[in-house]
Amino acid sequence: MRLTKIARLRLRSLFSRNKVEQELGEELRYHLDRQIEAEIAAGKTPEEARHAALRAIRDVEQRKEDCRDIWGLVWLEDLKSDFRYAFRQFHKHKSFYAVAAVILALGIGANTAIFSAVDGVLLRPFPYRQSDRLVSVWCMEPAQGIPKMGCALPDLRAIAARNRSFKALAEYYSGDINLTSGTPERVSGVYASANLFHLLGAHPALGRTFSPSEEVFGRNRVVVLSDALWRERFRGMPGAIGKIVHLNDEAYTVIGVMPPDFHFPNPGAMLWLPMSFAPNDSMATRGNDFISAIARRRAGVSIAQAKADVRSIARRLQREFSQNAGVGAGVSNYLSSVVGDVRPVLLILLGAVGIVLLIACVNVANPLLSKASGRKREHSVRAALGATRARLLRQLLTEGVLLGGAGACLGIALSVWLVRVIRVIGPDRIPRLQSIGIDPPVLLFAVAVSFLSVLVFGLAPAMSLTRGRIGEMLKEGGRSSTAGSRTGRFRDGLVIAEIGLSLVLLIGAGLLLQTLWRLQHTSPGFQPANVLTMSVTLPQAKYPWNEPGKTVHFFAELTKRLRRVHGVAAVSASTAMPITGWGGWGKYFTVEERPASRLSDVPVIQYRQVMPQFVKALGISVVKGRFFTPDDTGTRPLVAVIDESARRRFFPNENPIGKRVSPTASDSILAKLLHRPGVHAPRFTIVGVIGDVKQAGLSQPAQPALFVSYLQTTVKDTEAPGNKMFLFIKVHSDPLGYAAVARRIVQSIDPEQPVADVATMDQRLKTSLSMQRFQLDLFGAFALLALILAAVGIYGVLSYSVRLRMHEIGIRMALGASASDVLRMVIIHGFRLGIYGVIAGSILALGVTRLMTSLLFGVSAEDGVTFAMASLLLMAVVAAASFLPSLRAARTDALTVLRME
Repeated sequence: MRLTKIARLRLRSLFSRNKVEQELGEELRYHLDRQIEAEIAAGKTPEEARHAALRAIRDVEQRKEDCRDIWGLVWLEDLKSDFRYAFRQFHKHKSFYAVAAVILALGIGANTAIFSAVDGVLLRPFPYRQSDRLVSVWCMEPAQGIPKMGCALPDLRAIAARNRSFKALAEYYSGDINLTSGTPERVSGVYASANLFHLLGAHPALGRTFSPSEEVFGRNRVVVLSDALWRERFRGMPGAIGKIVHLNDEAYTVIGVMPPDFHFPNPGAMLWLPMSFAPNDSMATRGNDFISAIARRRAGVSIAQAKADVRSIARRLQREFSQNAGVGAGVSNYLSSVVGDVRPVLLILLGAVGIVLLIACVNVANPLLSKASGRKREHSVRAALGATRARLLRQLLTEGVLLGGAGACLGIALSVWLVRVIRVIGPDRIPRLQSIGIDPPVLLFAVAVSFLSVLVFGLAPAMSLTRGRIGEMLKEGGRSSTAGSRTGRFRDGLVIAEIGLSLVLLIGAGLLLQTLWRLQHTSPGFQPANVLTMSVTLPQAKYPWNEPGKTVHFFAELTKRLRRVHGVAAVSASTAMPITGWGGWGKYFTVEERPASRLSDVPVIQYRQVMPQFVKALGISVVKGRFFTPDDTGTRPLVAVIDESARRRFFPNENPIGKRVSPTASDSILAKLLHRPGVHAPRFTIVGVIGDVKQAGLSQPAQPALFVSYLQTTVKDTEAPGNKMFLFIKVHSDPLGYAAVARRIVQSIDPEQPVADVATMDQRLKTSLSMQRFQLDLFGAFALLALILAAVGIYGVLSYSVRLRMHEIGIRMALGASASDVLRMVIIHGFRLGIYGVIAGSILALGVTRLMTSLLFGVSAEDGVTFAMASLLLMAVVAAASFLPSLRAARTDALTVLRME
């Protein structure tokens, strides 16, 4: 049914929808009750009368539907009218609504950017088949203070064979691989069982993955490349399949290339090889807990059931094998195991940015509320002319939707830039951070946030205008009236809430600032200045475990040549890199005078193999005795050095110098484990004690460590020398200037050995604090934004309050009040709001900051100094924001104001 605009307006003015429906109902009853009788009286048969009545009913229903269509058009016309009126309001007050949209955009943009990180890191499933059913399987030794570690290969094979919870289980471990085809390069590789790709549901883009038969040692010379390595080394040519590449000085055949989105177990993985061990390789025996595992749960099996199943198997293995004493096992969701301790960081940041959005909404609601007070007369007139409350509310919400839409568009544009910033400043410790972006789920979140924002800042002004009687609204709308007391109290309440929420963010930023400051002033146990570091990994094919002399000779020759370089003060090497957590491993520790009788009672100590000049190169203090010298070789008695943590734990009340220790269990336990009566573990004599060196980060306490001379690892029955060593070069000038020299010396000894991980020790220290800096940068930015918004909000409320009270102020000054009295009155009003806000914010912060405990170091979540400093800063901002409105009030001319009234 087509109607002209005039017809629609006439219909709207003459009828209400209820009236039309009522009339249609009466007509329908008439047809139902009378039509059949009339048709029969006209001589029709009952059957003909029934058909005629049905036709009448259809006519009535059609008329009713036509009327509904008309009212739908009327409602649409009303909506168009609302939007036209809203656009006129926006055009009339362009500056006001532009500022409001920008404030809203800041909140929406920041929330969208942080949510994109939360979604990309914590919520987005991995690109594997049914990734929600993937779990990590790991081992632990609670008695040794090790809550999570890798597992031994026999233990994982036993779990795979005995469990009732997993459809499949795959083992893998990562390692550095020297790629010597062309320019020597070290890449990150993954050794995995053949069923890994099938378990993940991953298929190669080219070729195939390896088969179970290729896990057999000697048949394992095949490799699957990542898309990035394939494009780098083979220029993306399909002919790469079947080509030979040299990995760790051994020839491997390329059998497949994975697609670009396959990055298991991390984006740094460049190639995958079959996990294979030689028949007599001790690394595949119990006690060597370094292998990771991923499993797929059976349908209907929960993580709790899988965890109980695996723990039961671990307890049985403890009873069956003495090497498994104290070794347990656990299961966790794979996504949770990957994100680790990143989850609380991102969730706390999401909560903080949510507070910023709430403050932004309050900051928009307050001026809108003030503006609404000035429009009360307009709306009261409209109400008196017949506009319903629902009609007025719809008009105001339409304006809110337009403002929210403008803020959302600006916010989404801002979030695109903020996401790029997060990717740049985000630390490498946050997995999948580089893949975040503004995708459909994030856009949906932005729309939802915008809608909620409209409700938050739009309902308060709308409700304030649509409640109350028309007469009261007309009286309050006069030029000389002040704002209603209820509306004024509500505006003050919004400012108090804004101040309180800002204080929560300021306190949180203050706690994180103290954490970073304390970490930066925490001694790592060494002097990082002018120290160049790098790593060199020697392949086992060329430097086998059973020929330790070749490995030791390489690093001894390398350090000797580096010491000859002009400007080099000291050179050393170690199997572990301080502060990073790289390298090193735990070993059992036995003091000869106090051997344990059970394996579960043998303590664990961190084990390091180091070269001479280690303490000199890193500036580590020698507390007692001496450190290793070039004379501590395989021809001399075995010697060892411990750190202060080990001295406090194992020799608390005695001098450790001269004590004999062994980095393994006692002879009696070894005889039982190895079934070799009369076996003797090597004995090391402690010759020195050095200061503690932070290994796992500045926030982590130093663990007891045992240092042995790398030059003595050629002795029979000692631990074989590590084939991956970290070099430390102490120089007098710019350390990075010596990187090229070091690389040339390495390749002069062996041209096929690449150098990797080149960085100064200062850079590594800075990197170790990247997560804390990331937290502080974002939290501090949010706190600063909240502080600015709070200042704007206080200024706006006080300015509007002064403008409304000009008549009152004029009367006060006419009756004798001085400018200082008026100044004091306005400032006291601002300070009162600030004090109430600080009290409310402090109470709220006491609960909120406890959620940040895991992010703090050296400072309590209820630190009084931080609370006090944040409160003083906020009150200073309140004072600054109150000054201009109070100054304007103090300069009021009483005669001018009264004449205007």
